[in-house]
Amino acid sequence: MRCLGRAIPLVLLCIKQTSASAGSYDATVCDQKTYTSRSGKLIYVPNAWNPDGHGFQCMSVRDSPPAFDATWRWPSAADTVHSYPHVKLTAPALPVTLSNISAMHLRSEWAMGAGSTPSPRLSVDTAGLASLDVTANVAFDMFADRNAEKSVKETMAETEIMIWLGRFGYAQPLGFNEKRPRISLTLGNVEFTLYYGQNQRGTNVFSWVAAENAPSFSAEVSPLLQYLWREGLVSAGSFVGVVAFGSEAFRSVDNVTFSATDFEMHLDTGAAPTLPPEELPKSGSSRPTQHVRGSWTWLVLNMSIIGTVGAVLL
Repeated sequence: MRCLGRAIPLVLLCIKQTSASAGSYDATVCDQKTYTSRSGKLIYVPNAWNPDGHGFQCMSVRDSPPAFDATWRWPSAADTVHSYPHVKLTAPALPVTLSNISAMHLRSEWAMGAGSTPSPRLSVDTAGLASLDVTANVAFDMFADRNAEKSVKETMAETEIMIWLGRFGYAQPLGFNEKRPRISLTLGNVEFTLYYGQNQRGTNVFSWVAAENAPSFSAEVSPLLQYLWREGLVSAGSFVGVVAFGSEAFRSVDNVTFSATDFEMHLDTGAAPTLPPEELPKSGSSRPTQHVRGSWTWLVLNMSIIGTVGAVLL
């Protein structure tokens, strides 16, 4: 089943539909309802936490292979997030402290396009999205806190860490307009830049934003986390309690569909295999410095940091 918005506010039409990306569905959930996969390892959340009164959102889920399609429409201003349809990725080690993450491999494939029909795999209908004045992102989202119990509750955790893989319209990470040195780090062939600020709840939000849309992503992302705690931006003792993948929906004048497949997380715990704090490059360094230890290489050049992990990057 798929719930589609009609012209009359707050009225939904539910129709039978199959997905080009996911085949027949096992469940459709809307608003704040959730669906847990039969394996119990994935939790699907529409998370329409800030509806504008004139839009809607529903997500349809397939258990095997795991996939979902989220269709939404929020026609109000583009400066507010209305929903984050996502899947929560689980691991026995969660919650785990940042300093005890030796490796975190994240993988995802996604597509986005105008209308209620899912787009072909890995496709981004840039022109169609622009015609609907779409503002949205695609991101992994993590929550952390020095208190393990708070780390598993998104509204209570003191820290949010995002990895943006897509950006459309006017979507900007918190701190985007702040005048401060920018740190860049490349994983595989994707370059990320760090932005940070506080949201209205007082949560410290750190966003690693990809330079270009990455509909297919597979990388060991612990260098992004390590930079934060080794530079003292986040406590090394903070517990990561939530890891999710989805799309923050800001605005669209008509229906948009975000599709996600092949999402997974592999988490290894143990001492982080990188440089000690005193040997980490500093953002204020103006001359090239190269540090090498084991399989890790850090290069600092013109306030840009490029981290390369040899064998573990796919």
